[in-house]
Amino acid sequence: MRRLVTIEQLSQVTNDDQGRRFLRRIQDRMSDMRPGLVLDCSGLSQLDKPMLNLLLSCLEEAMKRNGDARLVAVSPSAQLMLKTIGADRLFQIFASNADAVNSFHQHSVGMGTIDYSQDEDVQVSQNAA
Repeated sequence: MRRLVTIEQLSQVTNDDQGRRFLRRIQDRMSDMRPGLVLDCSGLSQLDKPMLNLLLSCLEEAMKRNGDARLVAVSPSAQLMLKTIGADRLFQIFASNADAVNSFHQHSVGMGTIDYSQDEDVQVSQNAA
């Protein structure tokens, strides 16, 4: 069974209303069971409490549907913040969107892996939070 993967570009959330709108958009896109969610953090200047809450809420929404969320392009300072609060154990972090998407499509077979990196079931959203 192929897995739908959605890529969402994050930007700094400056108020609760922006965070709620972003989360609503995520919820609307994850109608399938076992969704794959890639959160591109390259647009984040900092990882503050509202943004941490948003990341955790996105992960929670994916997990409610037996899915998962991955982070991409997390700055070293944001990675340190995730580690400090223990959230680094909740997210896999990748350097590129392609690596994160591919992580949802790799399945172990014997001693090797099957790479579904050319899978067309990828939705990309460049809308900022």
